Amino acid sequence: MAAGLGPKGEIEIGWRLGRAHWGKGYATAAAQMTLERLRAAGVSHVVALVRPGNERSVAVTRRLGMKLAERFPHPRLPEDALCFRLDL
Repeated sequence: MAAGLGPKGEIEIGWRLGRAHWGKGYATAAAQMTLERLRAAGVSHVVALVRPGNERSVAVTRRLGMKLAERFPHPRLPEDALCFRLDL
């Protein structure tokens, strides 16, 4: 990431779905499969950056077992981004 825009040198996992597909478990299922592959590849941990107030994405991080670790300045908005971390 660019200077001051989040954790440097980290592997980030993320998701973005069209509104018609929200609430069906697709983001969680895809993220769980991705985490399985990352574990198998020997990756030790991942992060996810989420905009405050995005409760659906925060809920995905919780279902994945991620914990809020830090806050970073959002690159385009006058608010912080939430950084969740998961040890694999």
